[in-house]
Amino acid sequence: MQPSSSIAQQSLAEQFLALDNLLNDLRGYWQLRPFACLDMPWQDDKALLKWLELLDESERECIEKDEDLRVASLSPFIPQAHQLRKLCLLPRSKLHAAPQAQPALSYHVPGRKWSQILDFSRSLAPEQRPIIEWCAGKGHLGRVLAFHHGTSVTSLELQNRLCRDGRQLSDRHNLPCTSIACDVMSEAAIRHLRPNQHAVALHACGKLHVRLLQTASSAGVERLSISPCCYQLIDSELYQPLSTMATKSSLQLSRHDLRLAVQETVTAGQRERRLRDREFHWRLAFDLLQRDIRNVDEYLNCPAVSKAVLNQDFTIFCLHMAQRKSLSLPANTHFTDYEQQGALRVFKVARMELVRHLFRRPLEMWLLLDRALYLQEQGYEVQLEEFCDYQLTPRNILIKAQKTASNHGP
Repeated sequence: MQPSSSIAQQSLAEQFLALDNLLNDLRGYWQLRPFACLDMPWQDDKALLKWLELLDESERECIEKDEDLRVASLSPFIPQAHQLRKLCLLPRSKLHAAPQAQPALSYHVPGRKWSQILDFSRSLAPEQRPIIEWCAGKGHLGRVLAFHHGTSVTSLELQNRLCRDGRQLSDRHNLPCTSIACDVMSEAAIRHLRPNQHAVALHACGKLHVRLLQTASSAGVERLSISPCCYQLIDSELYQPLSTMATKSSLQLSRHDLRLAVQETVTAGQRERRLRDREFHWRLAFDLLQRDIRNVDEYLNCPAVSKAVLNQDFTIFCLHMAQRKSLSLPANTHFTDYEQQGALRVFKVARMELVRHLFRRPLEMWLLLDRALYLQEQGYEVQLEEFCDYQLTPRNILIKAQKTASNHGP
């Protein structure tokens, strides 16, 4: 979708400030923990509460799946919804002509991932610089870039096994690709970054893509193309802004807040969705149980749970969670009662999340603009684009950065 002219004319800084102001003003709608709430928030907004109460499950599911419908549905209660939406509109990347990728190149690459790789590669202008691929896995992206652009690719990956597999796949096609086992968080990674390079990363998580932004700009890498992912995977409890403008913002983001930006998934199969819904229900039910056991009326963070546990019954789930949290369950625990109460909480929490999800993309844009503004401060010209369809992956935004002529050095 093309941005409106008013948004297209905004600078990155203006776009960031507008989003920052709205996210700050509307924090009461999104900066909360629905799992910890026993009652609906927004008690002063009777109209919103009434609408949420009357919303049937099929309507809620339709709104969850359609961003435009979500904006239209919530705008009577949150008038800034349309402005938030406009601030998130970006141009689609221009697709450049490229040789038809050989079917064998997609060997061992899932179909959806393969489509993302092809769209990412075709979104990049022809390139003669050597390419450095960050957090490369088996180097699937690197092989396509080498094939499309005819330039050498160095892929950095932590796991030796994946590097070995990547080398074997590259050798099958006689491509100029090198896979190097390297921890990108280490000082050793910096030695692979040079000015006359194009650094790329497709869905490098959290601190890994932040590390690339910082080390590549410090090394003077001329061109960067990065699609970030998993913003919540950071070392500190609070998000540490990158740009000067974001540092000055009064918005403080916890890991829980950052998860909101990546909550949506469009790739889950029916079985995965069923297990996800079951876990959602059972966690809310167990939360009621643990409050009674501990006699503490507050949410208790619980660890991840395996699919094997989710494929059993609620009683087994509770016993598992209690063991992980060192809790002793009374012998007369009425598990069925808690399971039924959990179902009522699912209704409430799902509606809280529906409202929060209005801010999912705006929060992601805030984080992306922080990265873009940081690169501007380092002497890059920066663009934000959508490199593929949102239904292919919600993490479809590409940061393109090019060193300005005055910053190339001698």
